[in-house]
Amino acid sequence: MFHFELRPEVKKQLKNPDLFVKGQEKMYWGIILAMSAVVIMLILMFKDPEKVLHPVWLMFFGLGLAGWGEVQKYRAK
Repeated sequence: MFHFELRPEVKKQLKNPDLFVKGQEKMYWGIILAMSAVVIMLILMFKDPEKVLHPVWLMFFGLGLAGWGEVQKYRAK
């Protein structure tokens, strides 16, 4: 879904530009997952308040994925 293209001057500064792009993609997917969990929690808050904390595992998974993407970006620099 996401396609990142680095500028040539940025590619020259990085040790591994491909790993940087993969880390950027993982970071974006992690943020999307975490924010979708927040939206699900908001919907559940009005629909069924007892189950509002059920999608918290999805939020932690998304934040973990975004963190792993940041680690990959750091390694690529």
